[in-house]
Amino acid sequence: MAFQLTGIRCLRPLTQTFGRSSPSQHACPSITKCLRVATNSVVGVSRKQRSRKLSRSTIVANVSSEYDVDSDPSLELSPEMIMKKHEQIQRRFMLETALVAPQPASQQQTLRSSFIRKGVGLHSGAPATVRVRPAFAGEGRYFVIVPPGTIEDDDQLYDDTEVSPEEEEEIKLEFFKMSLLDDEEREQREKELFPGLDLNIDKETEQESVTTGESGETRIPASLNSVINERLMLCTKLGVEDATVSTVEHLLSALEACGVDNARIEVEDGPELPVLDGSADGWVSGIRDCGVVTATTQEGEAMQRLALKPQDPIVVQNGDAFIMLNPEEKTRLTYIVDFTAKSTAIGKQTFSWCPLEDLPYSRELALARTFTTMEDAEAAREAGLIKGGSPTNALIADGSDFFNPPLRYPNEPVRHKMLDLIGDLALVGMGGNGGLPTGHVVAYKAGHDLHVKFAKALLAASTTEDWAPTAVKE
Repeated sequence: MAFQLTGIRCLRPLTQTFGRSSPSQHACPSITKCLRVATNSVVGVSRKQRSRKLSRSTIVANVSSEYDVDSDPSLELSPEMIMKKHEQIQRRFMLETALVAPQPASQQQTLRSSFIRKGVGLHSGAPATVRVRPAFAGEGRYFVIVPPGTIEDDDQLYDDTEVSPEEEEEIKLEFFKMSLLDDEEREQREKELFPGLDLNIDKETEQESVTTGESGETRIPASLNSVINERLMLCTKLGVEDATVSTVEHLLSALEACGVDNARIEVEDGPELPVLDGSADGWVSGIRDCGVVTATTQEGEAMQRLALKPQDPIVVQNGDAFIMLNPEEKTRLTYIVDFTAKSTAIGKQTFSWCPLEDLPYSRELALARTFTTMEDAEAAREAGLIKGGSPTNALIADGSDFFNPPLRYPNEPVRHKMLDLIGDLALVGMGGNGGLPTGHVVAYKAGHDLHVKFAKALLAASTTEDWAPTAVKE
């Protein structure tokens, strides 16, 4: 029971941790971010299971004790508040509680439409704007550095209308309570709150046309051939000629895990992708809002999605750190970290995840934030690094405690390491194929440098016969 309540107890501190979103960051409003964490942090428990395990009165009482608000279940929102936030918050809330998350498919996929994210780079501190767009089958994922003013911010999902702290608390409480209702009760409550509003999020929307880009533009393929062996301990950096882009691992991780095999990623303003809140959640929400479709070539043909399926074990090692793959019929990842010498708050952690058997990436991994220790953060600052780092976009361990709790998962650090690993292995998937290999990958005390070495070892040890159709979750 205590584990389920983790999602509830994290609501109040989140408003302090994230603060309000601003137009410059173009991140999810703190209201929806709190909602997302509240619903997704109850890891492994569906909405109906939560309803069975915790009665509404128990949930409301617990939420009330954290919020110091009236626990009256008939809490009403003002008409003004509905006008400001109704469509944005309700649509996103329905997406989150329904756990709508794209998955890899047997055929290559791309986005139905494009989405935009803005923020600052974790290491450079420089502002950056990113637009992720559909691409043709076979193109794979690639970056293009575009001139300032190229990306027009027409994303209507983000509304910077100011809301008072009291109104924000009411909205969070109301929608959290709605997540505990069964379908019939929830539909009735929606009609009461949003009379006349069409909440059918599943209706077909027109697919965005795929751009062929500008003549002579420099594309940076999201592939191992583009990796620049520079500061791979901190992030993954790609480049072609004079064009470079860094800290690509969180976005690539989300694209790989959500089955966006082909994507044009336009980067404006900075050489580094925005860190957002330090996790892959902001990228996953963009993918989820756009949806995915079967990608086609310029001739209109679909292409099969393949993934490596090595027949023999593969191992790379650096000191006591290693990554290995054992042949298996499914993709399975296991990650082990040991920070005992630096922080007992992190200590030793292990996490395993199988995309075909476990809850989706959006639930198990996407929310895990990048992390560091106070000692390492101070040293990096003195060296002129992590200029964009702050307690709002990184989990900081300080000895036996965390400087900025709460954690989104009990073992958030090791889950973030797996998130990074997926992003680095995405570089294996050229031409719209999958990057994650079929087999059991085990990583111990690894980092970006070892991730990339392992990815290169996978390709070096493989032949064309080792590329097989992707196993798909039923």
